[in-house]
Amino acid sequence: MNVHRMKKMKYGWVCLALILLLVSGCAAQPESATGPAGAAEPSPATENTGSQGDTAPGLQETGASSENSAAISDEKSDSMHSGKFFAKNGNILIYYAELQDGIYMVDTVKNTVRRLVKTHSVHKLYFDGTYVYYVPYYYLGRGIYRVDLKGNTEKICTNSSLQLWLTEDKIYFTDQIGFDDINQTPRGNLCTMNKDGTNIQILIKNVGNYFSIQDEWIYYTHMNNRDLYRAALDGSRSELLAEGRTYITAADNDYLIYTDYEDSETQHLLNNRTGENIILGQFGGGSRYNGQFYIVTEERGPDGIPSSAGWSVFRVDQKAGKAVKLAFLKMDRFGLDSMSYVYGDWLYFYTMDGGPTGQRGTYRVKWPCDDYEAEYLVDGYLFYLDGYGYYIEEDENAQPPTFARINLQIGEVSRWPFQE
Repeated sequence: MNVHRMKKMKYGWVCLALILLLVSGCAAQPESATGPAGAAEPSPATENTGSQGDTAPGLQETGASSENSAAISDEKSDSMHSGKFFAKNGNILIYYAELQDGIYMVDTVKNTVRRLVKTHSVHKLYFDGTYVYYVPYYYLGRGIYRVDLKGNTEKICTNSSLQLWLTEDKIYFTDQIGFDDINQTPRGNLCTMNKDGTNIQILIKNVGNYFSIQDEWIYYTHMNNRDLYRAALDGSRSELLAEGRTYITAADNDYLIYTDYEDSETQHLLNNRTGENIILGQFGGGSRYNGQFYIVTEERGPDGIPSSAGWSVFRVDQKAGKAVKLAFLKMDRFGLDSMSYVYGDWLYFYTMDGGPTGQRGTYRVKWPCDDYEAEYLVDGYLFYLDGYGYYIEEDENAQPPTFARINLQIGEVSRWPFQE
């Protein structure tokens, strides 16, 4: 389903203790503030063209080996932008284990593991290869923290934030204004600062939901009207891309996938180059794995009503500029609530509600095939990195935490320490 629901599932088990809201302590210097008033008129090319999607049985496959290469090349970007509890850069793997109250570092070459930081509250975690950056849950702390690989920790900013975006020399972040208890998404002023916390500048005021930076553009939802915009990296040249109650779920230099909650959660594929805006279906959501866009949604019929029979899975053919249907997953046989990864010819899903076999956890389905069997993998959520699915085994007495990984190409499960 959509991304913000997935995040609510992953973090819903955390009990948030309400405390008095603290006053933000970093004085950002206004530099450029953009919004609806300065936005350009939308191009005629952004008009919705209805439900689209080509079925192509002859679709060329990239193969698991090439996807593994893409996964390895993308892991640094993922670790600097996604905010997951697992991050990897080269031979260093960073992860947060809540039951053991800490952020841990693994050297996969030396087969060593140690706790870097003792903390019971991590909401988002990022790693650029030199420092680990993390933010706590909104009601359990404030600030943006930086940790080196020796465990030295410093609070580089006292602002509360729910999203960071690391570059080689900057941190882009949302300076949180209040908190949405239902959706738990960023809302506030989009700022930038040096990676040591100095030189904070406001770029765009009143940003809602998650933003994405691609090429020279920042893509974001405006908090006041919920329309979709993009602006230059310094916050200037704001452009209106689409109207509605928009929520970005995936983006790259060429395409952007977003949900419009004003139009019954329609799933849109927006071409950033041409402005073409295609509705693929209703409900669900989009993701980007190993350089490819995928969308799971209920296609609309000729009457405009979404299918109640099952979910359609699309992959974007970026050369042709079309969404190609990979599979149709029948609703009555599936019962899974979120596609979490695609690797080779397997679709990976996670459920907390039982799934096809009555077990919570991770499943996979082979495509393309309407008559499929969902294969149960593990009782846990997988973090997908460099061709593996990592997961922490739930044992609060284990110190350090025990974790394992599944080789996505051959399906083999191994536990730490790994034998390369």
